Amino acid sequence: MRRLYGWSEAPADPPAGGGGEILRISVVVPTLNQAETISDTLDSILAQDYGNVEIIVADGGSSDGTDTVLERYRPRLALVLEGPDGGQSEAINRGFAAAGGDILCWLNSDDYFLPGTLRRVAERFGSDPAIRFVVGSGDVISKDHRFLRHIPALPMTETTLLNWKKDQWVMQQCCFWSRSLWQEAGGVDESLHLLMDYDLWFRFSRATEASLIEQTLAVMRYHPEVKTVRQRSRTGEELAYVYARNGAYAALREQVADLVAARTSLEEHLGRIETSLPVRLLKRLSLFPAVV
Repeated sequence: MRRLYGWSEAPADPPAGGGGEILRISVVVPTLNQAETISDTLDSILAQDYGNVEIIVADGGSSDGTDTVLERYRPRLALVLEGPDGGQSEAINRGFAAAGGDILCWLNSDDYFLPGTLRRVAERFGSDPAIRFVVGSGDVISKDHRFLRHIPALPMTETTLLNWKKDQWVMQQCCFWSRSLWQEAGGVDESLHLLMDYDLWFRFSRATEASLIEQTLAVMRYHPEVKTVRQRSRTGEELAYVYARNGAYAALREQVADLVAARTSLEEHLGRIETSLPVRLLKRLSLFPAVV
């Protein structure tokens, strides 16, 4: 096992024995072609000093050797769901449909927990039966494990959520909730591929108040291959959908105005290109591709 950022040494199996934990934690790990990093994710869960943990991996049909990596862990995994799915949101819902935990969370297969995370979370839930949603702090790092920024725990109110565009957000990897809250919310919206967690937080925030843990609980890798970076142009569309779905109409109007402005700017830019001298010459020589 390799040493990870935030771990004083490489994650190792916790000592045998212990137990006695009443609350069961289910961790769903959605994955697709992340054989390079999923070991870090699974090691960080298995090395926790909390024994009552159920790990469910939902592999959407990886072709990069992820199945070989998972074979090494299979004896310690509660379930591996294999085969093509409709994307990350469907994988998450499938995983939780099979989960039996009292506390639920998902951890993407290029991210990982820090030492002591699950015990802290279980103790917070156990301290008050009214707690249904726990939010912690997290760190963002580069692919080569350089620290980039710290993301503090924030109250999960609608005001906080609407500051998302102002770069005030929480890390999904640091969020944990009760089974009953998940069931009331109805899971994640499978039509969303980037902001399924953001949409879920809106529904959670209307049902309960989040309990905050200031300690850093998890680490998120940020690099060009991350889905939110590769598909950034899709974020605006999904953001408008989330605002409409959750009745945030003032924010929706602003987002639609931003999308219209961006579209207008793009059309003006393309118009300038099309009327430029080089393009006019290419058209005259019938060398410019026709628009279908």
